[in-house]
Amino acid sequence: MTASPSGDETLVIALQGRMDTIACMAAEADVLNKVRSARGPVVFDMKAVDYVSSMFLRICVRAAQAAGADKFALTHVHPEIKKVFKIANLDHLIRIS
Repeated sequence: MTASPSGDETLVIALQGRMDTIACMAAEADVLNKVRSARGPVVFDMKAVDYVSSMFLRICVRAAQAAGADKFALTHVHPEIKKVFKIANLDHLIRIS
């Protein structure tokens, strides 16, 4: 995971690999602390993510709550992962592209 603010104060958190339960447990506190301290919108860059678990969905919901649903988004999401959010009915809560 790498986090970097962009020029417009958007915090971009680039995730990679499998976001399974073990990876999520290791990253959750750090990710949510960064989200809570962000001054602007927050984006999870999912370009290098090939799997998500239900724990990752929980992190996304908590991040959306902390940042504000209108200030949180996922980008570069693979179609298979988009299906997971749709099945969980989170595609209406979280902006996904």
